Amino acid sequence: MIEKIHRYKALLVFGLVLVAAAFVFGDFSRGRRNSVGGGTAILRIAGKTYDDKAYNKLGNAPVSLAQIILRSGDFTPYQFVFELAKGASSESDLAEKFLVGRMLLRDAKDEFGIHPGDVEVSAFIRSMKAFTGPGQAFDEKKYRAFIDKDIGRLGLTENDLLALASDILAHRKLKTLLNAGLGTDRDTVAKDLALKKQQITADLTRLDLAPFEDKIQPSEEEIKAYWEPIKDGFKTTPRRKFSYILVTPPLPPDAAAAAEPKETLAEAAASDEAKAAARKKKEEEKALRAAKNAEERRKIQLETDSKVDDFTYQIEQDKGAGFEDQAKAIGWEIKTTDLFTLSEAPADLAIKVRASSRNSKAADELFRIQETSDPVSRFAPPIPVGDSQWLIGRLDGEEKSREKTYSEARAEARAQFIAEKAAADLKAAAEDAITKIKASLAAGKSFAEAAKDAGLAEAKAVKDITSSYKPEGATEPQNLFQAASNVDPGAIADPIIESDRAFILHVVKREVVKDPSNASAVDSAVTAAITSNETYVFDSWLASRIEAAKVEQLYKRR
Repeated sequence: MIEKIHRYKALLVFGLVLVAAAFVFGDFSRGRRNSVGGGTAILRIAGKTYDDKAYNKLGNAPVSLAQIILRSGDFTPYQFVFELAKGASSESDLAEKFLVGRMLLRDAKDEFGIHPGDVEVSAFIRSMKAFTGPGQAFDEKKYRAFIDKDIGRLGLTENDLLALASDILAHRKLKTLLNAGLGTDRDTVAKDLALKKQQITADLTRLDLAPFEDKIQPSEEEIKAYWEPIKDGFKTTPRRKFSYILVTPPLPPDAAAAAEPKETLAEAAASDEAKAAARKKKEEEKALRAAKNAEERRKIQLETDSKVDDFTYQIEQDKGAGFEDQAKAIGWEIKTTDLFTLSEAPADLAIKVRASSRNSKAADELFRIQETSDPVSRFAPPIPVGDSQWLIGRLDGEEKSREKTYSEARAEARAQFIAEKAAADLKAAAEDAITKIKASLAAGKSFAEAAKDAGLAEAKAVKDITSSYKPEGATEPQNLFQAASNVDPGAIADPIIESDRAFILHVVKREVVKDPSNASAVDSAVTAAITSNETYVFDSWLASRIEAAKVEQLYKRR
């Protein structure tokens, strides 16, 4: 029993960790719930092996710690996590990627001699919002309460917090060091800023794609010839079918939703003192009811969570064999689906995953199931959905994606052929029109006259185009300012090609808007450029180190 509680402790305390988990992946606790114990080897990084204890202490728990600190408004630790775990595609590999990045960072600390001192680490800790009180001063009591309560439940100590702070400071220094050879030219930044502060006047005309599409009527031979060399790109959408249980705890209605009783005639006729006393009594009674209601809902939710945990544990013990019988014994209804694609998920499976920042749906999690020789692999870990429900799902069958036959792919191939041919024709027509318009402008005609002579739509004059200008969607391109910002007055830009049209842009006038605060704006832009360069260089460095480290998963956490 003790072993089971240890193995599934995150599910049993789900209500406590839900707020912290919501900051990134919402259901990140699932990774903790399914981690193994007993010194099992988890990862090998650059030849060094890390077991489950190291995985939790150096990867998983610090991620949760950063989530807790984030609630105080201090983003620094979480930014550190994200930069080291860049590329994490789901909650299951966030801690893993962070652990890999952190261990490589520690190797770099030794390699480059970057070891923040105790005074520097202490100053960083004392500046964190999580530990400051009134007046933004360091609050020793607040800090000690955090050490005793918040990080203790994660299996961490004060030394682990100090180690995390040291790594954050080393990360900053390493980024600066790696970027030392890449200078940021202030004049270049100033010129770029000046370009962004232009005010432009321009003329526009356009060509629509639809007429070009209408002219294209490919023969059967042309469609088949187009499809043949790229036929492996036309595939069916995978379909799956599942059996699932949607567990809904029998929670009483929320007390806050209860309607307030109407004021009686006697209450309305009472004195002001009597009314105040009555209001106070009602508020006290309401607060008491709300507290009792909340406690009752909490107990029922915990009981349901425990049942889901027991059910899941037994499924794993039985290798999935008792799914139907166990559900029937508890009184849970098992529903089954026909084969469906992810975009066609039935209503129960389209329900949102609770506290997921990616707005995942239950079907998204079910379609992530990777079946192996282990029967338990057909089951997804319990998925927290809705406000208080759990969804337990089993993969019953799958129709994998396959290459389509010509008859299945014909309509798609035809549409793709027409789209590509029409886009090419549209671009060629726009370039031809530009040549004609340039000749007309050289002959002294206005842009409007030149566009009309070229057989184009009526020209439109646009004034006061700035970096904050919002183009009118029906008659102006979305990147109007960017397209015009580097074109000399009197010249025509390259064709602006959008998905269903092309624009021809003639710049009439460009003026730089004077800004009295330009010097400080340049300073800010230089700082931003340096930060951007540092991040880019560090990302490249980390990617190369990860590749060289030959990371191996020694235990696949489901």
